[in-house]
Amino acid sequence: MPRSAYITVRVSPAERTSIVARSASCGMAPSAFVREAALLRDTSPARVADADGLRRIRVDLKRIGNNLNQAARALNAYGTDEPALGMLRDALGPVSEAAASLAALLSKENDHEP
Repeated sequence: MPRSAYITVRVSPAERTSIVARSASCGMAPSAFVREAALLRDTSPARVADADGLRRIRVDLKRIGNNLNQAARALNAYGTDEPALGMLRDALGPVSEAAASLAALLSKENDHEP
């Protein structure tokens, strides 16, 4: 449904600055931020995650998945020898790093909640 009706709300310059900053931190236009805040008062407003951060984590996880797949193939083909276990250990370190990055990103987003 197209939005064609208007509601005018007067705010102080400081309130406007705060609304614009908070909407930007959520990746939203100020009008969408105010609309969602008003309409979803009893629920949490939708948050937009840091797309660049998530993209980097996705690339890392894809690379790690390929490494884990190679390690699993080696273990299935040759059994548990030291080189295969080494590949597995090498792949598990970045999994922990990616999980920590994701946790930090989510923590950062939670810090911005009103």
